[in-house]
Amino acid sequence: MDKIKNVLAYFCLKYPHGSELSKARLTKLVFLADWISALYCDKQITGIQWVFNHYGPYVDDVVQTARFDDNFTITHSQTVFGGQKEIIAFTGNEKNIDLNGLEKGMIDIVIERTQKMYFNEFIDYVYSTYPVRSKKRYSYLDLEQLAQEYKKENKQPEFA
Repeated sequence: MDKIKNVLAYFCLKYPHGSELSKARLTKLVFLADWISALYCDKQITGIQWVFNHYGPYVDDVVQTARFDDNFTITHSQTVFGGQKEIIAFTGNEKNIDLNGLEKGMIDIVIERTQKMYFNEFIDYVYSTYPVRSKKRYSYLDLEQLAQEYKKENKQPEFA
């Protein structure tokens, strides 16, 4: 499995509310994992080239990875407001997930910080991160460079 698949699989298995792993939430969780990794390790976990689009950090890589891999399923569901959402789940073997302890630790921090957030609170949290606050919509988010900028301007990491 490549890094994106491994990160997706780990989130799907470890996130305590699997029914909330919509395309939007899962994509933003991967963004947060990449951001925290850039802050603490000076590099992203996935290597995704993130873009700040109309709905925050987003790329098609996450959903396309799940859509075209037999180890994932995407099911249709409804939001609490009656809208449609697609839920991503990992159906493969957990033993095939190839992440080191540090990478798992970064993801675990993201899970710990976000698992109790309702969707709007979660989105506000993502929008409060330095990459989103510091860049304009439709710009590329170089998380590694932004992490260096953030650390120069701030004494304490954003996720401390």
